[in-house]
Amino acid sequence: MPKILIRIFRYLHNYNNLVVIFQNNEDRNLFLKNRIIKEKQLYMIKGSGIDLNLFSYTPESDDTKIKILFTARMIEEKGGFIFTDAALKLKDRYKDKVEFLLCGGLHDNPKAIKEHDLRALCDGDYIQWLGFRSDVLDLLKQSHIVALPSYYREGLPKSLIEATAIGRPIVTTNSIGCKETVEDGWNGYLIPIKDSDTLAEKLTLLIENKELRKEMGKNSRLLAERDFSIENVIERHLNIYSHLIN
Repeated sequence: MPKILIRIFRYLHNYNNLVVIFQNNEDRNLFLKNRIIKEKQLYMIKGSGIDLNLFSYTPESDDTKIKILFTARMIEEKGGFIFTDAALKLKDRYKDKVEFLLCGGLHDNPKAIKEHDLRALCDGDYIQWLGFRSDVLDLLKQSHIVALPSYYREGLPKSLIEATAIGRPIVTTNSIGCKETVEDGWNGYLIPIKDSDTLAEKLTLLIENKELRKEMGKNSRLLAERDFSIENVIERHLNIYSHLIN
């Protein structure tokens, strides 16, 4: 973090009745390390919460093809090219058994993926770009695996929280925000950033083993119930506000 920003943040946070709520440990530790806030000013709440009744546990469908879902804005750092690269590495083996689905709209970010590049990668069958969709809940319920090989500086990706609630195994990166949604080897796998080889390897394990997908999916739901319930998140926020008022 640039020194000028550190000084600005220190000034802006220099109030006794001010607290900061963090969604991941890396951002928390960054503020502490640079003495922007004191320990007594910080709170940790993972994510913004999710309605666990709406995003209810849903066993995977019995579709003949396994659906691997990627949901994010079409920005390069979200890992879309890593996702499609892993898909291409597995194509000879799984082209008639698996569908790789990219769900997300185009963006005006300077690092946005261009439409012609997306269409060049997607054949409409094995690899599909679905564009922006308002029915992500239905897509999650139809999916078997959720993958987000992001190297974007995430807070805590809502798409992965939703995937845990539905009960899907997750493959994501061992990076800021993303790793808060996976206990490696329990409800999914954490992989290095920009590593399509390891992504392909972990996806293969899940493609080949229905019982493993089922077990990890149930564990994802347990994680959602423990960490991501909207009721718990609201209650914790209200307790913080009450503490500040008093």
